[in-house]
Amino acid sequence: MITAVVLAAGASTRMGTHKLLLPLGGEALVRRTVRQVSAAGFDDVLVIVGHEHERVLASLQDLDVRHAINAQYATGMGSSFRVAVESMPESEAAMFALADQPLLGAAHYRRLLDACRTQAAGIISVRYGDVTAPPHLFDRRYFPELAVLEHGARPVLQRHQDDRHILHFSPELLLDIDTPEDYERAKALVSDER
Repeated sequence: MITAVVLAAGASTRMGTHKLLLPLGGEALVRRTVRQVSAAGFDDVLVIVGHEHERVLASLQDLDVRHAINAQYATGMGSSFRVAVESMPESEAAMFALADQPLLGAAHYRRLLDACRTQAAGIISVRYGDVTAPPHLFDRRYFPELAVLEHGARPVLQRHQDDRHILHFSPELLLDIDTPEDYERAKALVSDER
């Protein structure tokens, strides 16, 4: 079983309001991301929630996903990796995606799944031009290292460069929404899609 994990627990401190609930293309940002991940064909979709989790879960109503609550979300992203690993006892591998990357679609997430099935590497990572950024997919042998992270997965990626397969995505896709300016840019780009 290959699980897709959507990290959606943060408190959006730089935005000033809960960014994952902001409307984008007619739906909450978190719903847009989870819907795209769900359409990519993973065996299992796990959403890690924390800040205002009741509202986040309400926005995901009727999507075929499961969730886990990270009560320690304020301590950083590492706590969400821990909760995810504890919630995937059966998974052979897991992709970790950020809930605030609105320009990635199902086809992008599917590329990681396809690479996991066809490449010998234990880590599938994504490079946008010169920048390495999520999503990343890890074989379960890396779960113990992910479970002790403080923040993001960069230390695991750096330690195991010899076991990585890198996918190249367009640099234009690298947008995560942290500030009101990011949100305005995302709204403009999403309205251009239509």
